[in-house]
Amino acid sequence: MEATRGQSPEVVVERFLGLWRMLLERSQLTAGCAVIAVTVAANDEALLEHAGRIFRHWTELLTELCTETGGDINAARALAVTVIAATEGAVALCRAERSTQPFDDVETVLMSLARNLNSE
Repeated sequence: MEATRGQSPEVVVERFLGLWRMLLERSQLTAGCAVIAVTVAANDEALLEHAGRIFRHWTELLTELCTETGGDINAARALAVTVIAATEGAVALCRAERSTQPFDDVETVLMSLARNLNSE
């Protein structure tokens, strides 16, 4: 993601989604996210706290990258949370449906949000 530093929010989101798409394609839709798996399945406070730290780090990084070219930090943070949550959900749907269509649909919406971030 560091390669997107100084780029538009659209480029940042496109890169994030591109990494997930590559993982889905290379794994033939069998890969998922260990962090979300732990979050959903674990009852251990230490594991949940660790997963929370990872998601907070991702949110902070995406927020920071999306504000490098200006724009409201609160809007960038909301976009970051939305990108992470929607991508995690899309990956789960892709695995369950054995199709990239859910990811394609989520990508379309997220890219629209990213394009409009600094124009609000």
